[in-house]
Amino acid sequence: MEHKQQKQQYERIRGKHNTIKVAHLAEYVSKVKRISLDDALVYIYVNPMYERLYDENAKWWYLSTEALYEEFELRRIRQQIGFDKTVFEFYTYWLENHAIRKQISGMRAWMIFKEFGVDEYVIDNYDLLNTQGLEYVLDDIQRYINRRKR
Repeated sequence: MEHKQQKQQYERIRGKHNTIKVAHLAEYVSKVKRISLDDALVYIYVNPMYERLYDENAKWWYLSTEALYEEFELRRIRQQIGFDKTVFEFYTYWLENHAIRKQISGMRAWMIFKEFGVDEYVIDNYDLLNTQGLEYVLDDIQRYINRRKR
């Protein structure tokens, strides 16, 4: 019985946390996109990313509001125009290599990439980075992160 009560309490806390996260996200979307709060909620609810907020394993609620918004935007854009498989594989390659180099999990590396905008940097600079070697690109990614930390 105690285990069931703990699980119910966890679900209430998690639900409350996600509710607060959605509220903060709606306020942020409203501000950035200059739309009403109602329109911001529609933006959130129709986005494919919304359902993923409640995935216990993904822990999306740990992201900052800004990082979560960026993920929502990327999902929205990918849904509209699709995502080039080659560029996605390229991005994933650098994400995984960064995780290996730093001896962190892929999820932690992904969170770092999101927090500091490395995902956009790698994707936007695909043509340039694609011509460079492993160590150069990993060093470049680290320099980019260090500059964004300041």
